[in-house]
Amino acid sequence: MPNNIIKIYIDHLGPVHNSELELKPFMVFTGESGTGKSYTALLVHYIYKVLCTFECSMFFKSIEASFDKHKQQLSDENDDFLFEFNIKQFEEWLNKEAVRYVGDSLGSYNLDANVKISFIGPAENYRFVYKRDTLEINGEMSYFDNIQMNDFYPLRLPYSSKEWGELPYSALFKNYLQSVFGIKQNKTFLLPPSRGGLVCLNDVGRGNFLNSKGRMYNEFISNFSDLKSEKPSDEVYSELSESLIKGKINIKDDDLYYEQSYGEIPITASAASIKELAPFAIMLQKGLVEQYSVMFEEPETNLHPELQIKTADILSYLLQKGCRFQITTHSDYILRRINDLIRLNTLKKIINEDEYKEFCKKHNYDDSLNINKEKVGAFLFKRTSENKTVILTQKIDCGIPFDTFQSVLDNQLTDSSYLYDKLSEINETVD
Repeated sequence: MPNNIIKIYIDHLGPVHNSELELKPFMVFTGESGTGKSYTALLVHYIYKVLCTFECSMFFKSIEASFDKHKQQLSDENDDFLFEFNIKQFEEWLNKEAVRYVGDSLGSYNLDANVKISFIGPAENYRFVYKRDTLEINGEMSYFDNIQMNDFYPLRLPYSSKEWGELPYSALFKNYLQSVFGIKQNKTFLLPPSRGGLVCLNDVGRGNFLNSKGRMYNEFISNFSDLKSEKPSDEVYSELSESLIKGKINIKDDDLYYEQSYGEIPITASAASIKELAPFAIMLQKGLVEQYSVMFEEPETNLHPELQIKTADILSYLLQKGCRFQITTHSDYILRRINDLIRLNTLKKIINEDEYKEFCKKHNYDDSLNINKEKVGAFLFKRTSENKTVILTQKIDCGIPFDTFQSVLDNQLTDSSYLYDKLSEINETVD
């Protein structure tokens, strides 16, 4: 829905100043270290937590919106008005909570920041009304509480003494926002940098780590624990997992084992790349990846270039299935592959199908893999002369520009040529 967008304005957040970005299904953050990529990725991740989980129930708690209280205040059967609020109230709450979340995640509990998250497209005002429903079930009359928000999504609850609190409101509002913005995920997953070591921790180690400062790794441990206990949905992505790690991850008594055709070893004895990829591989193995909006910090960590390219291919395939990712990266291999897949999508639209398949076959591309540029938000974190950062939204008609990589590459090539010329000069003199 092109007219329904979420914009983020950052006055200041860590090193980032005076910047703007738009929420997209696939968000790619690049730039030098220390420029605020993680700050911004966490901010975006929290917005997805609100959109995908029941985190938004905290908004209704903050304004003391309780269905039970409102129902008790109804004067008679003709009185159906429960409660109302407007989108500005929700945005103000979200702005404050998002900053608090970023600070807590990084262990900066009094983070000085100012952001504005704007929802463009949804209704301005939200009015909840009530009526009592009666239905005949198996020959007996049953009573239900029926709650409706504006003209959308009526919710029917069993008529009982159970206290529902803010949950009916939050369920209706979340489902509405997901419909408006085309979001189907109901969970989020945070994959922080250097996660490989945490994958190997036993229960005691995890418990000790949960007492450490900063919420980011605590959230990862919690997400990972939940993932391991989840029952598989189906095996639709299990082949992707095996192609990624050349084996599979087994879970036995909460411990992880890496299995290949010639045997099984504890995850602690596996390669660093396997440890880093283990949570993502388990998501794929269990067929659960479509349920998550995933913040994936530095997916290239400890990965051979070939494996980095494979990771980009899998992300592309999952995007086509409706998955959502936010990645930070320093990998030119991953960016080059993403660029190729964006260009393939453009090529596919302008030539016929047979010609496209022949081109892919000739140049070793999978003709089923490509990335629609409309799903991608590419953001370069650029350091200014005042040692602050501005976020530049990159034009990606032909792929993500290699601004920071290109300058480093040009400098390296220039220096290398000088070194080569000097050695050649000396060798000629010696000869």
